Amino acid sequence: MSPPRTPWPARATSLAAALLCAACALAPALPPPAVYSLAPQPPTPPAAAGGDAAAPALQVDAVPWLDGTAMRYRLDYADPARLWSFRDSRWAAPPAALLAERLQDRALRAAATGPSQAPAPLPAARPPLLRLTLEEFCQDFDTPAHSRAVLRLRARLLDPADGRVLRQHRFAVEVAAPSADARGGVEALSRAADTAIDQVLAWAGPG
Repeated sequence: MSPPRTPWPARATSLAAALLCAACALAPALPPPAVYSLAPQPPTPPAAAGGDAAAPALQVDAVPWLDGTAMRYRLDYADPARLWSFRDSRWAAPPAALLAERLQDRALRAAATGPSQAPAPLPAARPPLLRLTLEEFCQDFDTPAHSRAVLRLRARLLDPADGRVLRQHRFAVEVAAPSADARGGVEALSRAADTAIDQVLAWAGPG
């Protein structure tokens, strides 16, 4: 007695699945995305005599669309309200984490060089909390061949005892990208981050 024949719909489904598996096996594997951090900073200068290496108490967060590691960009010439992500490039960590690490390092560098060469550090005794909210960290394309880094953040100094806002300020920095691609955006955003950090440290210092 011969075995029962497979119904035609089931045979068609099995054939389609087999063809799909064969196509997947023949398709070339996509390379992994390039992973970027912010560009390296120059070497730290020798510490000045009497320099205080204490970094400010710091908290950095971001708006929800900057929570992940996607490298965001906008096409201002076509649809400026729409956010895009580079398919083959991403950040090594969320932008807020990269900025926090950068700021801590710059604050230590500023303290090590002494007050005559860098913004004064925050007071060492119960310093206020410096809280930054990253609101924009994006590469904007004005044309297909020209782009710029756009960084915006809100800074607040909070009383460490009760969280009261002592003062606050918004910072905005734009830097032209050397090339209209992800790598150019990384370089421009790195320079924008350094400029914004210098401005924040000067603003957050005493006086």
